[in-house]
Amino acid sequence: MQSLISTLKNDPVRQFAFLALGITLARIIALFFSDIDLGPDETQYWFWSQTPTFGYFSKPPMIAWAIAVTTSIFGNAEWAVRASAPFFHLITASFIFLATRSRYDEQSALWAGLIWLTLPSATLSSMVISTDALLLSFWSASLYLFLRLTSTKEQTSRKASMLAAFLGAAIGLGFLSKYAMIYFLIGVTGSIILAGMRLSWRNAAIAATVGLLVLTPNLLWNANHGFQTLSHTAANANWQGDLYHPIALIEFLLAQFAVFGPITFALFIAGLVTFNKKLKSAAEKKGTDLALLCFAVPPIVIVAIQAFISRAHANWAAAAFPAATILVAGWAMRARKTIFLKGAVLINIIASLVFMTAATNFSLVDRVGLSEVVKRVRGWEQQGNYIAQLSVTYDAVMVDDREVMGGVLYYARTSDIPVVAWNSNSRIDHHYEAFHSFRPTKYQRLLYVTPHSDAIAVRNQFDTIKHIGETTADLKMGRYRRLYLFELDGYRYLRGDLLDEDEPL
Repeated sequence: MQSLISTLKNDPVRQFAFLALGITLARIIALFFSDIDLGPDETQYWFWSQTPTFGYFSKPPMIAWAIAVTTSIFGNAEWAVRASAPFFHLITASFIFLATRSRYDEQSALWAGLIWLTLPSATLSSMVISTDALLLSFWSASLYLFLRLTSTKEQTSRKASMLAAFLGAAIGLGFLSKYAMIYFLIGVTGSIILAGMRLSWRNAAIAATVGLLVLTPNLLWNANHGFQTLSHTAANANWQGDLYHPIALIEFLLAQFAVFGPITFALFIAGLVTFNKKLKSAAEKKGTDLALLCFAVPPIVIVAIQAFISRAHANWAAAAFPAATILVAGWAMRARKTIFLKGAVLINIIASLVFMTAATNFSLVDRVGLSEVVKRVRGWEQQGNYIAQLSVTYDAVMVDDREVMGGVLYYARTSDIPVVAWNSNSRIDHHYEAFHSFRPTKYQRLLYVTPHSDAIAVRNQFDTIKHIGETTADLKMGRYRRLYLFELDGYRYLRGDLLDEDEPL
């Protein structure tokens, strides 16, 4: 132990490596013992992973590929579906460390890496599988490569072409993870125009070419499927409903204190307010500070505008925080205010430990009255097993709700009976309706699973609509998830939308 302490002392690189691996190991252990059932998005991503392709209805393909890799190695348990998430956050923290070290110093890099590793949102994101974890890893890699490529000594380096190619690949993989990678291109443009970052036309062309080559298969998939993913992404903006919500804007901004950590986000805001003063003391770091602001500010501003106009989830601006993390660490070290960094990391660690404890013991969540928070990620296994047992005498299981269908697909997977979607409004609203919808000529006798006790979505559509039972999950605190089960037979062909089985939707 004494030897280990001696080795780590005064060596930020080894300190970061030791702490990063330790935190990642703790997250993997917590993941293995987690009580969290797969949520609706996770079950959909898992279902995609069963048939890897270059695109899907609502997201690019990277998340399905990541799940396909981990489940092919470890099986289909919940922890195996999510197994890549802690490693993506480790990659993000590592590139934040490298980017900070390349433009500031190793001590700032250590703090930046630790801030990211201990963020409560990073811990929470490590306990599930989401597109944000993938996006941020490639985003951070792209940021590091861009800062390297635009440094004075790399402009004429023989490695410049290689760095440009890697940058293009990282950007392309970022787009294959989530289209929010578009913010990175805004950051690049802003940093060149406003911060004087120098990127030769040759290197820019190499990066653009490689990035397009990586992204092209997904663009072709979208073109062959009516640009479904792009259309769904645009539809998320929801500019056709009730517009202008100042309260939603305030809620979004306050939520960033949870996403980025209360002290960390406060430091970032304070840095923005006093930025002109900071530039005077920044010396040779002025360009870097401005460049990082070009990557950090646009996602927050754009999503804040979106929140005001219509709606926005708290995580939609997550792309801002790799650059913001570097700035906060650099600013605090420059002002010799490491006490704030220590406080931020301490609070983050406490919050992260609370999250991991809650994730591995839902009874604690119930005791403090927060059962509502986890209601969507509990009780699915029991219901899925019951549906699987009941389905064996039917041609298919049919579901009319996206969340329920995801739960049935994953937790009733022990049954070989197909699961198909019922489209009640003749509009394609999600992946299951687009690619796994009910085909009347293929399935006749159905087990219909619905959250609606009156089976209203199929009323008058079948000769036989027979209620055969229900399955109920206790979500605690007086809450229940009831799924009603019906036997359907004799589709009446009343809707006039019978499609050829080989016709693409």
